[in-house]
Amino acid sequence: MPNPIEDRRPPITPQLAVRVAVLGGVAFVLFAIIFFRLWFLQVLTGDEYVSQARENRVRKVKIEAPRGNIVDRNGRTLVKTRAAPVVQILPNSVPDEETEAADEYRTALASAEGARLKAAEDLKALERRLSGKRRKPTKAQKAERRRLRKASSRAERVAIPPIPADAPELRALYRRLGKVIDLPPRTIHKRVVAGLADQPGANVTIKTDVPPEAFNFLLEHRDEFPGVVVEKKYLRYYPHDELGAQLFGTLREISPEELKEKRYRGLEQGTRIGKDGIEETYDKYLRGTDGFTRVIVNSMGSRDDTRTATRVPPIQGRQLQLTLDLGLQRAANDAMAQAIDAANGNFNPAKAGAFVAMDPRNGEVLALGSYPSFDANLFAKPIDQKTYERLNSEDEGAPLFNRAISAGYPTGSTFKPITALAAMEDGILTPTTVLNDPGVFRYGGREFKNAGDAVFGSLALPRALQVSSDVFFYQLGASLNERGPVIQDWARKLSFGKPTGIDLPGEYGGLVPDRKWRDKGFAEYQKCAKKAKVPVGTQAALFACGGIERPWAGGDNVNLSVGQGDLQATPLQLATAYAALANGGRVVTPHLGQEVQDGAGRQLEEIRKPLARKVDIDTPDLDAIRSGLLAAATQAGGTSADVFEGFPYPVHGKTGTAERQPNADQSWYACWVDDPTRPIVVVVTVEEGGFGAEAAAPAARLILEKWFGVRGGEFVQGASRTQ
Repeated sequence: MPNPIEDRRPPITPQLAVRVAVLGGVAFVLFAIIFFRLWFLQVLTGDEYVSQARENRVRKVKIEAPRGNIVDRNGRTLVKTRAAPVVQILPNSVPDEETEAADEYRTALASAEGARLKAAEDLKALERRLSGKRRKPTKAQKAERRRLRKASSRAERVAIPPIPADAPELRALYRRLGKVIDLPPRTIHKRVVAGLADQPGANVTIKTDVPPEAFNFLLEHRDEFPGVVVEKKYLRYYPHDELGAQLFGTLREISPEELKEKRYRGLEQGTRIGKDGIEETYDKYLRGTDGFTRVIVNSMGSRDDTRTATRVPPIQGRQLQLTLDLGLQRAANDAMAQAIDAANGNFNPAKAGAFVAMDPRNGEVLALGSYPSFDANLFAKPIDQKTYERLNSEDEGAPLFNRAISAGYPTGSTFKPITALAAMEDGILTPTTVLNDPGVFRYGGREFKNAGDAVFGSLALPRALQVSSDVFFYQLGASLNERGPVIQDWARKLSFGKPTGIDLPGEYGGLVPDRKWRDKGFAEYQKCAKKAKVPVGTQAALFACGGIERPWAGGDNVNLSVGQGDLQATPLQLATAYAALANGGRVVTPHLGQEVQDGAGRQLEEIRKPLARKVDIDTPDLDAIRSGLLAAATQAGGTSADVFEGFPYPVHGKTGTAERQPNADQSWYACWVDDPTRPIVVVVTVEEGGFGAEAAAPAARLILEKWFGVRGGEFVQGASRTQ
């Protein structure tokens, strides 16, 4: 009997059969894909994923490499490394409110520093204008100068905002951490904000040299302090405190932008590199190779310190030997302090200066420094904003500023040998040409006089250098002005007007003023004044457009002939020029790096020295200049003869007294000694130190006494009152 139910089932149509077949095929394909994928993962690559799974429970912890030591030419340690326990906070662990506070603080700091720099530029422009007019400033100008000096001496203080009110967990963390490391939560917050503002991606160091009990407590209770890192870190140590502090530089973590640079290829985020000074220039030698430890991490992500997988120790950086002589550096620093005291005793408001001592044969820097200095150990740890501002303050003498390579000054009469060389090489003067010095030179409606209204009568070049006759050189400056930039060209040949190439960052190139420079600046000034709608020649135009308020005139060349006017030169440039006079016309490149060594002091690599540039100088011309400079320091009537009386080595030297209105006169001395085995060039300058023979020359003698082992030590002031 037929089944009634089956009789009621509709037959499968061809279309339905096709659909069932397609769906079945798709299902089969999907199943096959899943099957083969599982087979691939488990059979073909199973070992690889097992290895990765093992690595997921192993963490690679970097061990920072200590940097190499820095030693002087005799192997005496200048900079070394020490280990110190530190507490840091990870930048990605702080809330957004803290990061925003750091961004605001950074912006405010930049604005305050911008205002300070603007005031400094306005002050410079005002002083150039007052100096050019050669008359006493008005009461309004004096008041404006006082205001600008105050505004340019120190940036306006920027307050760090308080801990965000809507961040109770952060406040609680700072409170707990502060109890352990003995710091108020507010101080921790300030350091975090300041650190993030300075380097947004770097760990922020909260405290250095943490006591062992606090260090161990934080290690054992790290889960209670999220984002807090405790570790041993290598810090720089400067055993001689202030000596050479401006030369060495500091350390900081590499930035994301620097990681992309070729010279930092292969480094990781968090690596510390040299910033400024020797640390930056020779970073690739001083920076070691980091090691690492592989540690076990449990299922909760916590580190298991009881089990250590492997450890690769770090490799310390190479030792760097410098050309500096530690003993000479100390003697020069002490001589600067005595020069400042002597200048103050002569009622000059001196408080800053610089010195350079160099081997004229090859440019090896034997001593180089700026005064006042600072304890370099301050920068081995995080430095607070107040201390940083004090070190940059003009009121304190701006100790961070390296005047020896970065400050531009008129050099006064120490520039006269360059003018003499230019005149002789151009053919308007010979070593025996006699010019008359009646005490005054009238030119362009102005009178140019000798210092103290001195009259020297008829004299040739050697005698003019010996007594420092201004009128003699005024005449050369006026005559050479008609022949083009002759003085300027020779100044540039001898290193002025561009960086010398010393192996330190931040060198100032200086300025050798000429017609092209001044006329271009005046045209820009006129255009700016018109655009700003301010009258030309007014104080408003001065601050809006700068201080080049007139075109070039012959008097500018007259001023340049004696190292005055708009000339801007560094002590290092002057030392390089005098080295060329001493060695017969080879312009050397000053340098501090001597060789790379291993930890035992064995040479690994000699640092390549730039070749000297030869300048062709006629021998009779050079002999005449040398004769005049020798007489200036050794014969009666010489401007520094009384300073070097009794000194057993023949000194070729020139005093300089540079006018820097409205400041007091700047004291200069440049000299060299032609010793067959230990030749040396020395340049000393004292800002607002008075006459060259009063402050700078006696300091130079003390430096030479140390170099040649001459007994003395007395600060011998000269009586010369020449410019």
